[in-house]
Amino acid sequence: MKIEFETTFGKGVDPWHRKARRYVKKKFKNPFIQHLLFGLIEYLKKIWLNAKIKNEMKSVDAQIKEIKEAWDEEERRQFAPEFTQTPSEVKGLMDMEISLDQSIRAIKDAEDIEYDDMAGG
Repeated sequence: MKIEFETTFGKGVDPWHRKARRYVKKKFKNPFIQHLLFGLIEYLKKIWLNAKIKNEMKSVDAQIKEIKEAWDEEERRQFAPEFTQTPSEVKGLMDMEISLDQSIRAIKDAEDIEYDDMAGG
């Protein structure tokens, strides 16, 4: 008497390929058909995994693009010079002033940070 059984560990949901393998083992007793169906399941599993990886990589690329755009916008706001225009004594002209105070302050603040202390070294 031959007793065969399969175990599953934990409370998770079995992926479709494991369920398919169990189904083939139970329903098809012919070893030739089992072998063909196991091969088909493995082929479909490979295609499924590649599609899953490709979709995840697209998602990661989209997140990277969002983060980069946010950083660029923040950098533009932080380091952009301030332009101010005031009326001039000469008719038809404006006095223009460019202020780099915020940019210089941000650069000095970055230079004052001790990055070695942050890394614990």
